[in-house]
Amino acid sequence: MTARTLLILRHATAASGPADADEQRPLTDHGRAEARARGRELAGFQPQQVLCSTALRVRQTWQEISAELTAQPKVEFEPTIYAATSDTLRELIWQTDDDVTTLLLIGHNPAVHELAWELRRDGTPQHFPPASLAVVTFDGPWTKL
Repeated sequence: MTARTLLILRHATAASGPADADEQRPLTDHGRAEARARGRELAGFQPQQVLCSTALRVRQTWQEISAELTAQPKVEFEPTIYAATSDTLRELIWQTDDDVTTLLLIGHNPAVHELAWELRRDGTPQHFPPASLAVVTFDGPWTKL
């Protein structure tokens, strides 16, 4: 069996703005610092592939993280992550090539929070603020998730 690691990350802190411009909200200075710190942590996992929402705050989160990585993974900017459900995220993960052993998913609440919660063995809900990271390890193909 192949060991797999799924890294589920909520984007870093973004500026507030009108609902009709939600996808274009940028990171705050605090959010950029959060993302850089998370990047230093993620360097220890060295993701091979990234699934990333197309929303500005998520792309900026990835930009800050990637500056901290020694090797650059394959990145897919996926528009469906923006308004996804946890089931949609799971379906995207299932499509990951089996050669990938470490996958980073960067998205939005409530879907990333719900997915992380569903994958916890004890099912205990946790607060999932901006820049929160859940690490899920398992054996087998991505479709086993």
